[in-house]
Amino acid sequence: MLAKVNQKLSGALVFLVLLVLSITNLYPFFYMFLNSVKSRTDYFVNPFSVRGLELTWDNYRTMISQFKILNLFGNSFFISFFTILLLLCLGIVASYAFAKLRFKGKEVIYLLIISTMFIPVQATIIPLYVFFSRLDLVNTGWSVIFIYVGMFIPEVILLMTSGFRGIPDELIEAAKLDGAGYFDVIRYVIIPMGRPSIILCIIFYFIVTWNDLFAPMILLQSMDKRTVMVALAALLSRYSGDPTFQFAGLVLASIPAILVYVFFQRYIVKGISLGATK
Repeated sequence: MLAKVNQKLSGALVFLVLLVLSITNLYPFFYMFLNSVKSRTDYFVNPFSVRGLELTWDNYRTMISQFKILNLFGNSFFISFFTILLLLCLGIVASYAFAKLRFKGKEVIYLLIISTMFIPVQATIIPLYVFFSRLDLVNTGWSVIFIYVGMFIPEVILLMTSGFRGIPDELIEAAKLDGAGYFDVIRYVIIPMGRPSIILCIIFYFIVTWNDLFAPMILLQSMDKRTVMVALAALLSRYSGDPTFQFAGLVLASIPAILVYVFFQRYIVKGISLGATK
């Protein structure tokens, strides 16, 4: 009887903690959306209430029609998509080698790659800018993509190598006995079994590249080439007297990252279940 009571109390405590964390994380988004559909006058009168207010979508219409935020979405999607694609292509192959293969100098090479995580991009941005300018890549999305790949590939290798080490060697050996080559093992064993770490990389680095300001602000000089976050940073300073318009832009800019998380997070659970049953 006492054990059941303790179990119920533990469950209630966990539920309460998760509820508080959910409210804490969701409230800023709710606050932004609430004030984005108000007029500027209503916002300054009472930014925390909706009673007696006439909600409007004018801020969103202006953001889409005049500010052309959907075009900026295309620039951000291009950079985020190809960054993640290159990170996965390089990271999966390299992480499989570090996790499951034996070759001379593996630990030294692995430590050297991981050690580059401690070099801040701010310390290398000037030589990188000169390098990209000589290749005529400044003011193109590819310069930002290459910087992101160089910045994040050590972290991706660290994360995926840790995940791939948990894959049973027996499955890899069985695939090799069935005639699977190097890339066949990656396709049919490593990717399905290492799905949690792969999906985690997709979610995390999409959000990071989508929200980043530093590299796009320096390398993308034309307004039509800039990412949505760089453009919104300029918007926040230009329209500092109209917070409702700023909130509308922030809400629109946060939607893609939320959708990516909602879509991919279920595959993390499926990947964990797959690893547990095989």
